Amino acid sequence: MDHDRDAAPLPLGELFAEGPFPPHHPGCYGCGPANPASPHMTFERHGDLVRSTFVLDERHQGAPGVAHGGIVSAALDEASGSVLMPLRLPAVTVKLEVDFLVPVQLHRELTVTSKLVGREGRKLFIHTALTDGDTVVATGRAIFVEVTAAHFQRFGATPGELSSVGA
Repeated sequence: MDHDRDAAPLPLGELFAEGPFPPHHPGCYGCGPANPASPHMTFERHGDLVRSTFVLDERHQGAPGVAHGGIVSAALDEASGSVLMPLRLPAVTVKLEVDFLVPVQLHRELTVTSKLVGREGRKLFIHTALTDGDTVVATGRAIFVEVTAAHFQRFGATPGELSSVGA
């Protein structure tokens, strides 16, 4: 079944045109403009791919000069969730597999891309890649599950607060 998911990305529909997306919400760890720990990732749609370019700094450091694996994973997770924004599809991560290929250096322009590669009922399969120039530094495979807006409201979101994902 994995091979079938890799054959071609699923179309993202027409709810978002090409260009930038709004943040999930102001306090979001990955894209929130009001979160001081955020790398302030801004996502744009390019056909059936979603892409963000951003820079990590000392707030995101693991070993000296390199990014902590947690922020690398968070960037891949953020990109995975953002690929669902053009569909206005509220969903949550249920599995994230990350392959760390080379150390991710701080103060470098990084690019993360994501694509929706398959769907089985409520499950959404997403692949991501993080690059530094022409070098792929990490890849991810995520499974998200579609939820209702009530899922987010149960944890404190107000109705319409997460309109970027249809919740």
